[in-house]
Amino acid sequence: MKKLFISGVSGFLGTHIVLEALRRGYQVVGTVRSAEKGAETTAVLSKYLRPEIVANFQFTLADLNSPAHWQEAMKGCDAILHVASPFPLGLPKHENDLILPARNGVKHVFDAAIASGIHRIVQTSSIAAIMYGHEKGKTQFDETDWSNLAWPELAPYNKSKTMAEQDVWDYAKKHPELKVTVINPGFVLGPVLGKDVGTSADVVLKLMNGEYPGVPKLGFPIVDVRDVAKLHLNALEMDASIGQRYAAVSESIWFVEMAKFILEAQPKCSKYLKVRELPNWFIRIYSLFEKTTRMILPELGFCATVSNAKAKRDLGFVPISAKEAVKACADSLVELNLAKP
Repeated sequence: MKKLFISGVSGFLGTHIVLEALRRGYQVVGTVRSAEKGAETTAVLSKYLRPEIVANFQFTLADLNSPAHWQEAMKGCDAILHVASPFPLGLPKHENDLILPARNGVKHVFDAAIASGIHRIVQTSSIAAIMYGHEKGKTQFDETDWSNLAWPELAPYNKSKTMAEQDVWDYAKKHPELKVTVINPGFVLGPVLGKDVGTSADVVLKLMNGEYPGVPKLGFPIVDVRDVAKLHLNALEMDASIGQRYAAVSESIWFVEMAKFILEAQPKCSKYLKVRELPNWFIRIYSLFEKTTRMILPELGFCATVSNAKAKRDLGFVPISAKEAVKACADSLVELNLAKP
């Protein structure tokens, strides 16, 4: 498999995956939403790779909501990494603004793959498809768990990732010739490479720039973006991963720990960053005025742990620590002049 088709290459994770693929000697055809995004991605790759390696990358335009161009763009490719999916920082006006492009993207990519005779696919999902809507008090999860679509408080993003991944496995069931692996990353941090900060890293950026009065009593399983990129390629290259889903997580930390790690890396941020855990009642009131906060209300007080044992066993996963992922993210945001000095 020397030529890969990768969707969503201009995103935070997508660019890292392309970087890893090119370093391993693959040719890459990547999708972007605009020619400007494609040029930005090429420029970022050129910062880290020699020109003759960057020459193995080309971009093409494609829209998750449209079936056009997907099959044509895949021509000559040996395998697919479907990474693209909407991930906004706040709540959408309607949940279908997230659900439809996530599910349509799966449909268009998989239909094009089947029509093109491409059978090997690695799909990017999320722990959002694993750990929400379970019985009260459950905080430990693994790949056998699925988020509960019937839970009335399930956030639109979590619903979109769950439904899209279920669609993936439906395709695999109906088309046994497909060889599918799914990667379920946690809260993805690590070094930012360019203008597309990514939703998770944007939280770190907003903390560093003093845009929040403190942090909620809330935690997430963290993973370094470099590890997620390696896991995608390791899964692609290992037949044992076919038919499996893998949680890509390092360890779980609370937001107040994240804030402390940021300050360790960038002490000058103490002028802006508020290292204090805000009470739940304050967050609920604050959400009335700051709409992006509303999406975390059902999760206040919740810090889940997701097992990475399966990825360690099958894919050789040796995770970078959550602390290092946070610090690398903070350092890169300062280097890119995005965070306040």
